[in-house]
Amino acid sequence: MLNNEKKHLKRYTPWGTLLLLLSLALILQGCLGPGDNTSPNGKTITTNSNGNQVNIVQNLFKGKIYFTIDHNLWVTDGENNTRKLVSGGNIYDPSVSPNGKWIAVSIRNKNSSDIAYIPVGGGAKRNLLSGRGGFYNDGGFIKSSNHWFAQPTWSPDSTHILFVSDIEKEDWYTATGINAPLLDLQVFSIPFNNSSAKPQDVAYASFGDGGDRDPSYRPGHPTEIVYTHYAYDSATHTQQVIQIFLEDANAIANHPGVYHPGLPGYDPGIAITNPKDQNLQPAFSSDGNAIVYVRRESTSQMGLYIMPVPEGVTANPNNPKVEQHALAPYKKSSHILSGQYVSQPVWSPDGKQIAYISYKNSEFDLWLAKVTFNAKTSTYSLRGNPVQLTTGGIDGNSRPFWTP
Repeated sequence: MLNNEKKHLKRYTPWGTLLLLLSLALILQGCLGPGDNTSPNGKTITTNSNGNQVNIVQNLFKGKIYFTIDHNLWVTDGENNTRKLVSGGNIYDPSVSPNGKWIAVSIRNKNSSDIAYIPVGGGAKRNLLSGRGGFYNDGGFIKSSNHWFAQPTWSPDSTHILFVSDIEKEDWYTATGINAPLLDLQVFSIPFNNSSAKPQDVAYASFGDGGDRDPSYRPGHPTEIVYTHYAYDSATHTQQVIQIFLEDANAIANHPGVYHPGLPGYDPGIAITNPKDQNLQPAFSSDGNAIVYVRRESTSQMGLYIMPVPEGVTANPNNPKVEQHALAPYKKSSHILSGQYVSQPVWSPDGKQIAYISYKNSEFDLWLAKVTFNAKTSTYSLRGNPVQLTTGGIDGNSRPFWTP
């Protein structure tokens, strides 16, 4: 069982294990005055575990961007203020509450992970959900009570946290029709002020091909969520299908017994991208009208795209006509840029920029792309060239977060 869970963890971080951060990097140096730690390509903020100086170019954006270096939490505001908020070396995927009070993070352990939170200004971590467990014998089968809790994101009113987990891995033997635990991550929600409450099922997984990830609420539509859904093709059950799903977050709760994981036709989510393309890591614009996402263009190339959000498709997700309607906006996707590694996109609060992680010079770094919207054609386009925000190397398998 332990080996199966390790394999499942690799599915949870498919991009983080594609490439290794290498130690070769150009060490940037410069001095503008006594005590100034600024290089020609930015302000040096730390030295990472590879021995590279990590630099940030200031005054390229408005607001604050949260990210991790060696899985320690950092924040920069683009006005020459950058600082480390939390150490520990096991922090992933920061998410700031809409009320601006808290930062939720995933804490990775050896055989499990937790959801924790800290004050937005920094401070001690407090666990909301702990995945720590152990191994036990169940009728001759060695099983694990360890769990993975990952990718926290907040409800619009800051009262609930959405996350992915394998917490119900022992609950779906009958539904999936396979005598094995459902290790694939699914989407859940829990009240922020009541960690002892039973997590609510929000989105289900298909058995055996990676589950769900990248969940978030749609701004201005508090009952809609988006996420990446991994599955096998319906014809041969051998080809991986990676699609972006839209869903009514209350569908499972409002229709008990109707939906369950493992089989087509019982899914509360609805696909909004073509199954022939591999699309993932969706992120809503601040007005909730557009989604930026990553598409695998080839084995060595990924692209950044923006699509409009389908309307009125979550109430009847398994209706064939509704399914076709949900796919229509995907055809209007705008190609923004492509590269060897493009990952973890996030919108600026004003909708004019997109931050993303790219791989260059043997390191992962944050980049910024300015985008413009053409109201006549309802399309987006890249304005100018992308600019590099960090050099030296940050974590490529932890998504950033951007606040006003």
